[in-house]
Formats: sequence, C-alpha cells, structure tokens
Amino acid sequence: MLVKKLTFAVVTFAFAFTGIAAHAQEAGALLDLLVRKRVITDQEAEEVRSELSKEMAATSAGKWKLSAPINEIELYADTRVRYEYRGGRTASNDPENPNDWLERKRARYRVRVGLRGTLLDDWSFGLRLETSSSNRSTNVTFGGDSSNGPFSKNDDGIFVGQAYIAYKGFPDITLTAGRMPQPLVTTSMLWDDDINPEGLAQQWKHTFNIDLGGGGGAVESYSKEGYSKDGKGVVTAQAAEPFKLKIDVFANFAQFVYDDTNPENPIGPARTTDSNGFEQRVPTTDAYLLAWQVGARVTFPNNIYFQLAPTLYNYTGTGDTFNTFFQG
Repeated sequence: MLVKKLTFAVVTFAFAFTGIAAHAQEAGALLDLLVRKRVITDQEAEEVRSELSKEMAATSAGKWKLSAPINEIELYADTRVRYEYRGGRTASNDPENPNDWLERKRARYRVRVGLRGTLLDDWSFGLRLETSSSNRSTNVTFGGDSSNGPFSKNDDGIFVGQAYIAYKGFPDITLTAGRMPQPLVTTSMLWDDDINPEGLAQQWKHTFNIDLGGGGGAVESYSKEGYSKDGKGVVTAQAAEPFKLKIDVFANFAQFVYDDTNPENPIGPARTTDSNGFEQRVPTTDAYLLAWQVGARVTFPNNIYFQLAPTLYNYTGTGDTFNTFFQG
C-alpha cells in the first residue's frame, strides 16, 4: 500500500504541468517502466492508473470528452480593441472640393476563437469563429450600426472564419479542403491576411540542409602561447563551425471557389444584364480562381533568408453574382 501511494504521488507530481494527452500517455509509459524494473507489480500499476483516471476526471481539463480518433486538440483565441485614425487630403485640382481634408476615427474590436487538432495521425482539422462578416477584416466598429437605435447589435455577429480538413499521409505533401488559411506563399501586397479562401489546395515542400566548410576537429597552434615546454605545438583552438544553409523547395496549387452559380441550368431563356455598361449574358457556370506556384526559400545563419515564389493565377469565369472580376 505504501509503495502504491508513493508511486501515485511521484507520477502525479511528474506530470502535473503537462497537457491532457501527454498526461495520460507519459504517465502510462512511466508506470510500464516501473513494472519492468520490478519497482511495482502489475496490480499496483493498474491501481495507480485507476486513481489517476479518477483524479483527472475530477479536474476541469478532464471533463473534456474527446472522440477516440482525435489524437490532440488545441483551443486558442485572441481579442483586440483599438482606436483607428485615418486622414487624407483631396487633390488641389479636384473640381468640386480642392485641398479638402477627410478624417475617419473609429473605435473597433475583434474576437477570434478556434479549435485545431489531429485525427488518426495523418489528418488534421481547424475551425475558427470570428466577428464581422467581411471577407478581409474581422474588426467591428463600436456604434457602427444604429438602425435599431443606440447600442444595436446588427453588426455584432459570430461567423465561421475557417472550417477545413487536411491530409498529410504522403511524404512532404499536404492536401486541404474547406475554408482554409492562405495555402500560398504570399505577402499582404497581394492577399490580405484576413482572407481565408474556400476550395481545395495541394502543397508540397522538401527541405535540404547543407553544411559548407568548417569542421575538421581541433587544429594546432604555433603562436607563442601555443608552445609546450619541449617546443612542440599544442592543440588550443577548434576549427570554425560549418556555414549552414537550409533550402526549402515548394510547390503549391489551389482551386478556390470564386463564385458559386445557382442554378447552373435555369429554366427559360438565357438571362442577360447590362450592369457593367454593356449587355452580356449572365454566366450559368461556377467560377474558380486557380493558382500555380513553384518557389524556394534559402535560409542563412542568423535567420536571414531569401525567398522567391512566382505564381500564376487564372479565372475560369466571373460567376453570376459579380458578372465581372470583383474589385474591392
């Protein structure tokens, strides 16, 4: 009984600060080791496991009920409150308001809450809820909606910002489907960080680690300080560290749903529109934004890197919502 109590205390203390999944796995490994070393018996190990399970279930973390296929899960969140000021002057040759000054002052907030995890080792998933229905911003302006009087909540909603699943069962390859984080290597000059495209993505990346020069172990020194009493050279210095390079070669492909057209085959004659300044037929097929990207990143010591990622984009159509390539 004393051995069991001591074992329980040691295991509990050793894993008090680990995660939920790590707690169970590592505690079980430690108990198995103690059994193999004959410190405790199989029966005592099972009793300790039972007590650990009961104590874990009594904690707030232990109340999470996870499906068996889920290997690990992470809950994350961020919130932000800010005051935003923008100002600008019209041109001096503006025909209506030359040299006029425009100001925009807004108090804004943002909330994002998400889950991400792994399923059956090779699968992963992500789900994120966020404020604002905008496709390129999760910020909401205080007092921005007053259609129902002061303190209205029409623009204070919760929306699905990300909902995706990914497969990594092939070496160096990730396949993703859903509303996903940006799968392409890009910058804010091309894509807003808040845009989460919908569709499919295929990513491949392979890393090469290269050591240039250096090595060779110790070298002999023949300076005044480097001589022994009998005049022979002594080993005093180490050879220089090799110059290390990390090269990431990648290829990314994406098929984003640009606009879903419904119905694809409407009843009756083909519809037309002149919303773009001229008469045109309303599209009856879905529109996709396709992307092909191949590139490389070379990382030097001290985390200095050079990256090149040329990308080719192609639209398969405009869809029936916009009838043109969307700008905004």
